[in-house]
Amino acid sequence: MRYSRCSVCGVPRMIGRLNRWLPNGVISSKADPRIRQVFIEAELLPEIRSRISQGLGFPVNRIFYEAERNSTRIVVEALLRSRPKRLALGIPPFRRGAVHFFHSLAAMTGTAHSTTVEYRRGRYGVARMRNPWDLDLMAAVVVGAFEALEGVPLRSFWKELDGEYLLRVEVTESKPELSQRLEVDYPPLREGEYRHHRCPRCGVPLDIRHMEWRENEGIIVDRRRGVRMLNWEGHSLHLVTRELVRELGEDVVPIIVDAERERTLNMLRDLGMTGSRGEEPGDLLQEMLSLLPLYGQGLAGDVERTEGGVLRVWIHNPYNEYFIAGRLAAFYQVMEGVEARVEWSPAGPASISYIISPA
Repeated sequence: MRYSRCSVCGVPRMIGRLNRWLPNGVISSKADPRIRQVFIEAELLPEIRSRISQGLGFPVNRIFYEAERNSTRIVVEALLRSRPKRLALGIPPFRRGAVHFFHSLAAMTGTAHSTTVEYRRGRYGVARMRNPWDLDLMAAVVVGAFEALEGVPLRSFWKELDGEYLLRVEVTESKPELSQRLEVDYPPLREGEYRHHRCPRCGVPLDIRHMEWRENEGIIVDRRRGVRMLNWEGHSLHLVTRELVRELGEDVVPIIVDAERERTLNMLRDLGMTGSRGEEPGDLLQEMLSLLPLYGQGLAGDVERTEGGVLRVWIHNPYNEYFIAGRLAAFYQVMEGVEARVEWSPAGPASISYIISPA
């Protein structure tokens, strides 16, 4: 498999065909504008799952699995929504083509390199995989995709074989009750006026050229840092955190925020965004805030600095309130040289006000 690439920026052309960078800090799917896409580090969700499980003393894998399963199903259903496509999927060659597209989508999003071993419509399927981003979450992705294709619930099983993995999904009678609660919703979005510096040929933001799509390995790497990334749907993050707080209470919030703060600090150090460069704090903050719309994570509106080192930032269309809190805490720490305390509250439709101060 080899993607056709833009001759100017080198980004696979498929990225610009499937994603739209909007001026409001959102990356949307061209197949369905309601569906958000984001760029995140591949280790983000597995790390948060591990931290919460260790901090609370019991595993929370099922919440992550069911959220990812439902989000993927929604995304794939949007890609297959048109009536001609649905009718064509009743014809075996077209249905096999849809399965081939799933493999291409896995490589494009950086989740795995996969090939079909066996597929029996309405019964089961088996895929061989290299470099799955996370076994549990990868299984949820495949189950969700095939539930969109088959229209019935499925379950999954892994088997390791010669350094690779076989994943089998098969039809089952029903989903767990938790899965019924973890359905995707589409909150309203605000307009915005952010201008990306775009490739003159394919139209994607030029800073995305730092991402390297290695489709024959099924991974995306940020070449500046050597870190694996995902070009992923943005709904599972909201579903996961919403259900974690609902089931486990507010104790999980500091765990999520602190994990993202530490990860963002590492990112800023790798990118050389530190106070040691001699920049004015305001210029450094604006440079850091510009990362949000590039990755589809939201858009900074007004920024206020007051006495006592207090910073207030309004974020429009945040992809997740807790992850944004962690990210802003890291921005403040780099800018001011001290750890931060973050508080936030709604500030109108699709907008959150964050107050960051010395811890």
